Amino acid sequence: MGAVQKLATVVIIGLVALATVLTVYIAREPDRRGSELEEQDEVAVVRGTELYITYCLQCHGPGGLGSSAEEENQRLGPPLNTEYYTSDDPVQQQEAEELVYHRLINGAPSDPRAEKIMPSFAQDLNEEQMNELVTLVMSGSWNYVYNQSVMQTGEEVAEAECAENEGDGEYCGDIESAPPVYPTAPPPAEINPDGEAAEGEAPAGDEAEPDEEEDAEQGAAGGAGEADDGAVDGEQSEDAEGGAFQLEADDPYEWSEYELTLAPGDTIEVTNVGFSQHDFTVDDLGIAENLPNGEPVTITIPEDAEPGDYEFYCSVPGHYEAGMVGTLTIEAP
Repeated sequence: MGAVQKLATVVIIGLVALATVLTVYIAREPDRRGSELEEQDEVAVVRGTELYITYCLQCHGPGGLGSSAEEENQRLGPPLNTEYYTSDDPVQQQEAEELVYHRLINGAPSDPRAEKIMPSFAQDLNEEQMNELVTLVMSGSWNYVYNQSVMQTGEEVAEAECAENEGDGEYCGDIESAPPVYPTAPPPAEINPDGEAAEGEAPAGDEAEPDEEEDAEQGAAGGAGEADDGAVDGEQSEDAEGGAFQLEADDPYEWSEYELTLAPGDTIEVTNVGFSQHDFTVDDLGIAENLPNGEPVTITIPEDAEPGDYEFYCSVPGHYEAGMVGTLTIEAP
């Protein structure tokens, strides 16, 4: 009988121990999952940094500051190292993440008819690589990206020197010991007098004749300046075919023009060429038009609009604060 009691006691103690172990294991499961996800993110950031240096560095810079960086030659890409991509707001996080994916897949601007400032990488990157780049932008360390960029650039400079001098260089025997070098932005393409790009540089478009160049400058003002002599009021707001004035809403949160000049009864065609939700709002004129993605929306200035300056903006939360606001000047008819 005593042996049976001992066995029962051992079994009970074993069951209690097993239950305790299972309880602790289950209790720590979220921590383990969190640790695994953290490790996965760290690996994704490392791989994403390698991809960034290969595909994104030239336009967005080593620290992700893009066109906002103080460099002699301005970079083309918008800054990625901003609070917009690291917000704690779940809605903004999802919007920012979708924007990065959209840009990688479609380039910028999204409109396939327009000249691309950023190419599409849909053919160059697979889904996993895109995920790694998104993870880098959303949760990576830009200090790490910067350090890796200058170190790799230093090695590339040393390798080029060794190749040029047929292996005779200070760091040819140990490229990894080469000092870091800041990867500067490439200079803009120079145009020869005959209108062609300099040898080895990308074409920058035909050089306009003096009269054509002057007209182009006046047209680029978006109607903000005065019309040419003899022009009918409001003509400067129309395109070359006499249609409605063209305005685009794009990401991240920007208008194609910020100074508009129109007259009562004029029309403006606004297109959301980005991925985010946008609208066109002018409170004092009673205008509030939603802008579906990729679908032009024609807006008519009220006939009774008083001459003066009005504020137009995107009323989607956060877009006004991000700079999506401009001035609409109504001229007397």
